[in-house]
Amino acid sequence: MKRSLDLGNFRFSMRVTVLSLFLIATLLTAAVAIGLQYYFNKQLAQENALNRYREAALRASEALVQLDRRALEVAQLLCNYPGLVEHGTIGPVARQVFAATLQHDALVYAIYIGLENGNFFELVNLNAGAPIRYQLDALPQDRWVTISIEDDGRQRQRVFSYYDEQFQLRTSRREASTYQPHKRPWFTNAVEHRVHKTPPYLFQHLQAPGQTYSTRIAGTDAVLAVDIALSSLSRELGKLVNDGSTVYLYQENGNLIAASAAQLPASTVQRAAPLPLNAQQAQAVEQHPVITVTNEMDWPPFDFTLRGEPCGFAIEVLKLVEQMTGLRFRYINGLSWSELLQMFQAGEIDILQPVVGTAANSELGLFTTAIAQPPLGILTRKRHRPPARFEDLAGKRVAIVRDWSIIPMIAQRFPAVEIIPVASTGKLVEAVRQGQVEAAVDTAAALKYLMQLYFVTDLEVQTLPDLKASELSSGLHLVVSPALPEIAELIDQALARITPAQWQTLEMRWLYQGREKLSQPLTAVPHPELVRLPQKRSHLNRLHQLQLAGVDSYVFLQQIAPGKNAEYFAVLTPATTLLAPAFIRVKTGLLVTGGCLLLLLPLSLGMANLIVKPVQSLALENEKIQLRHFNALKPVTSRIRELHELSSSMTLMARAIQKHVHEQDTLMEAFMHVIAQAIDAKSKYTAGHCERVPKLAEMLARAADSSQAPSFKAFHFTEDWQWREFRIGAWLHDCGKISTPEHVVDKGTKLETIYNRIHEIRTRFEVLWRDTEILYLQRCLERPGQKAQHLQERQRRQQQLQQDFAFIAACNEGREAAMTAADQQRLEALGRTTWQRHFDDRLGLSLAELKRSGEQPETLPATETLLADKPWHRIEREKPVLGRGGASYGLAIHIPEYLYNFGEIHNLKIARGTLTEEDRFKVAEHVINTIKMLSKLPLPKELQRVPRYASTHHERLDGTGYPRQLQNDELTIPERIIALADIFEALTAPDRPYKQGKSVREALDILYDEVQRGRLDQDLFELFLTSGVFQRYAQQFLAEEPDIVSAIDISQYLRHPGAWPAA
Repeated sequence: MKRSLDLGNFRFSMRVTVLSLFLIATLLTAAVAIGLQYYFNKQLAQENALNRYREAALRASEALVQLDRRALEVAQLLCNYPGLVEHGTIGPVARQVFAATLQHDALVYAIYIGLENGNFFELVNLNAGAPIRYQLDALPQDRWVTISIEDDGRQRQRVFSYYDEQFQLRTSRREASTYQPHKRPWFTNAVEHRVHKTPPYLFQHLQAPGQTYSTRIAGTDAVLAVDIALSSLSRELGKLVNDGSTVYLYQENGNLIAASAAQLPASTVQRAAPLPLNAQQAQAVEQHPVITVTNEMDWPPFDFTLRGEPCGFAIEVLKLVEQMTGLRFRYINGLSWSELLQMFQAGEIDILQPVVGTAANSELGLFTTAIAQPPLGILTRKRHRPPARFEDLAGKRVAIVRDWSIIPMIAQRFPAVEIIPVASTGKLVEAVRQGQVEAAVDTAAALKYLMQLYFVTDLEVQTLPDLKASELSSGLHLVVSPALPEIAELIDQALARITPAQWQTLEMRWLYQGREKLSQPLTAVPHPELVRLPQKRSHLNRLHQLQLAGVDSYVFLQQIAPGKNAEYFAVLTPATTLLAPAFIRVKTGLLVTGGCLLLLLPLSLGMANLIVKPVQSLALENEKIQLRHFNALKPVTSRIRELHELSSSMTLMARAIQKHVHEQDTLMEAFMHVIAQAIDAKSKYTAGHCERVPKLAEMLARAADSSQAPSFKAFHFTEDWQWREFRIGAWLHDCGKISTPEHVVDKGTKLETIYNRIHEIRTRFEVLWRDTEILYLQRCLERPGQKAQHLQERQRRQQQLQQDFAFIAACNEGREAAMTAADQQRLEALGRTTWQRHFDDRLGLSLAELKRSGEQPETLPATETLLADKPWHRIEREKPVLGRGGASYGLAIHIPEYLYNFGEIHNLKIARGTLTEEDRFKVAEHVINTIKMLSKLPLPKELQRVPRYASTHHERLDGTGYPRQLQNDELTIPERIIALADIFEALTAPDRPYKQGKSVREALDILYDEVQRGRLDQDLFELFLTSGVFQRYAQQFLAEEPDIVSAIDISQYLRHPGAWPAA
């Protein structure tokens, strides 16, 4: 179970409190100051960023306008330059004129002229960007590249010529080309006196994206064009804001034009291993080093352009084919699908892709294996109930991209559906959202991709059971020119070698099939907020704090080109980047504050010491009071008045406490002596025991305290209260005897209770004696002639009675020698001797006695035995010995069944001494009573061990003692001292009722025997001898002659006599 943190006993030191208050006040002041500093710095950073971004937007707008104007001016200026086209051919001055123009304009990638007859001349500016130099395989020393295309009568040739700064030709190379400039959009859309601007597309010769500005040269069939590479535009955007922000130039619908961090989507498909080509295949690859492939502009995710560069599922499949076959694909884009189809049919393009496999398309060329079988989807508005089947759209308008080859089949299967052709897939979404059609049809993957592209949330895509792509076509294929059968076969072989893992990666990335969401298309801005925010003009020209993709960011938006599809300039800056200066200032403020705190700490410590040190001194003096070191108290001085008064008050209080403690100690000592005197006074036979034991114990304890023997090095009473605690424990070691009955304590004979019952036995012998007299007289009357014999018998029997009584009286005496078995048998035999009782033994008894007897009145006279153990001799216990809470005392002592057993035979058969088992327990019970009495006293801390000291004097090292049966390692030195003192005093005491006191020598012999049996501490016994404690005790308390005591040879009791100093 979880526990809550308990802080109830947790305390702070005064120094910590004073310093904490100072630090808290300082930190609060610093926090407010730093918070205000952060707030104003944040505001300043936002204002500075807003101004920078507004300026950047203005510069971007001006740069775009200037770029457009510059391109328009260049195109208009050059188209009027004389001599560019002469007699239907490109004039020789074209190169010099183009070079002079490009020399001063790094943003322009190339200038070229195309003729109606297919001739073409282009001058490329290699300084327009590093990608251009790399794409055209130019060296660092190359400055210009000219590209010219002419028909030499056999085939069209493209010539690349590389020049240095001075137009010195370094090298040139030729290759076959199917490029027809007069069929390109920049040519066909050009008119005189006006410049046409194309959308981004893939430059044919550079194979890099860009835009073309073109115009027709007046009076000729030639078109002059100026190319601007989008890489140049992205590079210029990056220059506008260089603080780690990302700059986007995009259209209102989210289509991305350029970005400062523009990157193509990196392929995640595992690279394919090359195919082992046979000789025929290798020759085919060598003969066709470059294969031209169509690239649609807007059919994501299968085939589309990203800022002019080819992207999509089909493009990545072709990349795998390139890796496996060694073929090199060059993509043709910037044209509509119908224009690409015409060029393929005219033999100007080698591969048409991707093409739906239908019967109508089967005549186009050589179809490869299907590269995908995407399901068809239908796009509808969410607020309308979607159709369950496509046939439910009968009589409704459905949009499909114009020229899609499945239109005839859909029209044939569903004639009731009105099909509305649209220009592109993007127009599908627009038509459904504007309500121009009820639904739109395309592949489900394309529709979902478009919804993500335009951040559409009010439309949904579903598949219908009666509109299955597999029923309308065989899937998407690559169509190879019929003139290249070996290439088609090689591509088929490569497609077959694409692994399932590679197909899965491609599908997971491009074709949404319900397993996971597609990542945001890179043809659009990466965040929907960039599309939603410009919808309100109030959001423009402002700084917005948003969370984009989980990152706190600032967004600035500005419109830079109005119109139907307006263009916007956006800057995305991470909050950490924009606020970095504010954070630096705050960090500096924190460092300065921390430095000031470090400098102020010594001052605060000094101020705290004025309070803390006197208080600590008072605490030390208070500790002395607690330890009762009143004489060591010293007054504490302080410049602070309250602390000085507190010190004076504490001194007065200490004196009062000292007086009270002294009175309490005196009371305790008096109480202790009163109890001891009461115990000693209770029995004249043990008088003085409670006084002599503590005296002897203290003598031995002081000898141990001053001993250098290894056994006593760890034992020291360093404080007065320790000696007092030990002394009180010794004085109270027999305090429990105050509840022990006198007849047990003073029991001098076996039959003694409150009197010696041997007198009852003697009376019975008197009865037997008189019975013998009576019997003698009766026999004399009956047989007078045998009077001498009767007298002799009487004398014999009376003599036997005398002997028997003397034997029983001797058994009644307590002796140290054990009673023999023969004596016990004789005692039992004598006990069976009978006599006649003529009086009722129940008369005159108390209720308790009558209850114990439990007998019915007998018929008199009754026959009695000389000795008896009667039921009323056994007294039951009325309550438990230990009582409630007794288990906590840890006692391990056998408790007899009866409280007392006064049975005559039971008592007379006692083996040693005068005490029965019940009597011995009653004597031993005084230790239990001592524990119970002292444990209930509210003793102070310095007297906590008094109950322990007072209750262990009957414990032995071997565990045979009582009441806890403690072992060697459980008994401390003070406890062992009291035990030895108690035994020695009991042995030598001259006032015991059951024995004479032992001599010192005899007592030492007995102690030595106990030591050898492992019951007493040998080191302590030897200290008792060698320190002379036994001699000093004998002199003070025993009547034995000092010379006799001094003459005792203690070496007989020592293990190593030489190791101890002489007494």
